[in-house]
Amino acid sequence: MTSTILPPYQLHVRFSRKPENSRAMRRELSGYPVEPELVWVIERKTMTQTEYRAFERDFFKPQYWIVPLNSRPGHCIMVVAPRLPALYVRAEGYNYARYVGLAVA
Repeated sequence: MTSTILPPYQLHVRFSRKPENSRAMRRELSGYPVEPELVWVIERKTMTQTEYRAFERDFFKPQYWIVPLNSRPGHCIMVVAPRLPALYVRAEGYNYARYVGLAVA
């Protein structure tokens, strides 16, 4: 996994609160009217497909790279891997992906 600090930019993201995994996140986002939020994207985590798949299977697993984000409410990290959708993560004071979402097209 590599980290890239980005020049902060704003993006509309629809977040799922406390999803267990990507399947639960997608189910919530497709089944309920979730309003997009305007957030600041400040960092990009580029993962291999294997790392990404492990991450998306268990959003409750503590992640060391989420901890520095805890002091920045309204900011999020973009998680990317080749040929997979970008995920946006907000920690909100926790060491796991408490809010995970997808950008609004």
